Amino acid sequence: MTSKELKYFIKSQSYGFAISLRDKSHVLKSFNWNKNKVFYRTSTSDMSLIYEILLKSQNKAEYFFPKQINPKVILDIGGNIGITSIFLAKVFPNASIYTFEPLKENFELLEKNIQNYPNIKAFNVGLGSKNGSFKVYFSDDPENFGGASLYSDGEGNDSESYSECEVKNISDFLDELNIESADLIKIDTEGAEFEILSSLKDQFLKNTSWITGELHGNNDFILLNHLMNLGFSISLKKQIDNRLFMFSAGKEYIISKLSKKDKKLIS
Repeated sequence: MTSKELKYFIKSQSYGFAISLRDKSHVLKSFNWNKNKVFYRTSTSDMSLIYEILLKSQNKAEYFFPKQINPKVILDIGGNIGITSIFLAKVFPNASIYTFEPLKENFELLEKNIQNYPNIKAFNVGLGSKNGSFKVYFSDDPENFGGASLYSDGEGNDSESYSECEVKNISDFLDELNIESADLIKIDTEGAEFEILSSLKDQFLKNTSWITGELHGNNDFILLNHLMNLGFSISLKKQIDNRLFMFSAGKEYIISKLSKKDKKLIS
């Protein structure tokens, strides 16, 4: 067993999950988490998502969601296979969670993963500034099977392998769903974060307590400056030689309630 397989085994307590890292056939398998089955494709980015979000300890996990938010409404924009949504459903069982995932292949798996969580509603659409469609390009790296990007010329992307996805104007679509505000937004949309969040009405964002996610080098700091102007305090973890980085944007009334330990997690 490799060191990576050992880490996956220790955290998941599932030998089958750990050795699935070896299975390059990318078949559908599952393991038990939170008394429910979590479905994934073997040796794909699905497994790293599960490890980073569900299995790591809080101080090392992909996302930090302060319990002080106590959200009633959560938006999971870029739902992928539903891993963040089911994690949020465990942390905030009384919240209504709306998740949006444009890729059909991911969405089908997302639906399987959320089937025992009645507070999660899923939509097979992307969100943006206008209605229409866009192409998502798949990775040509066998070690990143399942990875995708909005950019055909990005490193590791296959310009000949893509999926056409539906996109809806975010403000109009939220109006259709009667979502007037969201307390918490998680976003990871392979580079469309600026377009999506800047298309939300200012008042909607002013009523939001916490936003977190991954940025991909597309108007990132223009977006963060926009959020600062709307009353958010920004924290980020960025390496100079990597265009991808995690960020958190929180309102002061939430940050003031955090412990010193929690504040270190976002600094």
